[in-house]
Amino acid sequence: MKDWNNIDLRSHEVDSAIIDEYTFDTLLLEIKCNVKEITPETVRAQFNESLKASMHSAREVFESNFKNIVKEAQRQRAQK
Repeated sequence: MKDWNNIDLRSHEVDSAIIDEYTFDTLLLEIKCNVKEITPETVRAQFNESLKASMHSAREVFESNFKNIVKEAQRQRAQK
């Protein structure tokens, strides 16, 4: 399991996604499993809830690596 709290930005980990892919298939599965009555409103609510959860997770990953991101960006800028 990946340690998201200290990504090595000078390794292959730099290609790691901050936000996981969210596909139509995933949304449809969530609707199937989580939505009791399927209406335009409940489908929109499920999508928004999933999007909110993804954004929260992405923010946590960003904040956990913020110092490293700034440091690496500064290092790359200094090389030019």
